[in-house]
Amino acid sequence: MTDLQVARRKLNTDSLAFVIVKDGVVLRFGTREGVGELIQAADALGDAARGAALADKIAGKAVAMIARAARIRAVYSPLVSQAARDTLAIDHIALEYDRLVPLILNKRNDGPCPMERLTFPIDDPRQAVNALRDFVHARAQTA
Repeated sequence: MTDLQVARRKLNTDSLAFVIVKDGVVLRFGTREGVGELIQAADALGDAARGAALADKIAGKAVAMIARAARIRAVYSPLVSQAARDTLAIDHIALEYDRLVPLILNKRNDGPCPMERLTFPIDDPRQAVNALRDFVHARAQTA
């Protein structure tokens, strides 16, 4: 079984938000909505994430930028945005998905997800992750 298959199976059977697998071993997984926990996991793994596979519940451009910055080699998601697909293709990151949508919507379904909107104009993965980190931190301060 490939790393991506292991990650996909764990994501679905354990109802997780994301799973990172390398060499058949689950390195990290998350249970919370949003990208904050994924950023923390990628930061904690550092170079160990290079070449790993990521399965994420919803993959918009924000998740794709985190994957690129972490040097993930394969991504699976049941729901992927066009921007995520295009972003992953830049670094030739393998992508498997069940459904491709024009963009990831916010919870009210009346516009783009805030993370998707934040990363739209950013091309550099590290810059995107820094912007996402700042956004998550600011949001946590007001919660």
